[in-house]
Amino acid sequence: MLAHDETWIKRFSPLRWQWQLVGEQRPVPAPEKNEEVTLQRTLDLTSEETYVRAYEKGRSDCATQCLESLLGQTKGQILLVWDQATWHSSKKVTRWIENTDRIETYLLPARSLEINPMEDLWRELKEQVAICLERSLEALLESCKEYFETLSKKQALQTAGVFLS
Repeated sequence: MLAHDETWIKRFSPLRWQWQLVGEQRPVPAPEKNEEVTLQRTLDLTSEETYVRAYEKGRSDCATQCLESLLGQTKGQILLVWDQATWHSSKKVTRWIENTDRIETYLLPARSLEINPMEDLWRELKEQVAICLERSLEALLESCKEYFETLSKKQALQTAGVFLS
């Protein structure tokens, strides 16, 4: 059973909150173009393995590439739990899934972030890594990779709210 979702990591992320001393506020850059990348993460709820891939955008062809990669990294039948993003339910992705005999999908209800186990993992990642305004996109992706590598399997499941104990 795999839970899958994606998020966008932007070079200049939206400001969430920030405390600064009066008179010592740092200027916030306002770029003409904001670099971004889509991270697709899949959490295996049985083996506790995590698979992460970076893509330029959340598109149907990226979704099928990610699924192909998952087939190569996993064995047996797959129940894939994911949201109703347009690229998850596109005709291209639906046909691709129908042509494989190993994947069955379960679409979460629309606009139901609270039941998607991946949302808390993304929130945690962004709070820990993705809000630094002084990194290049490459350095930001490297920090994301380090975050995923240091997150234990148990921590990943606990953060996703699916680890009981």
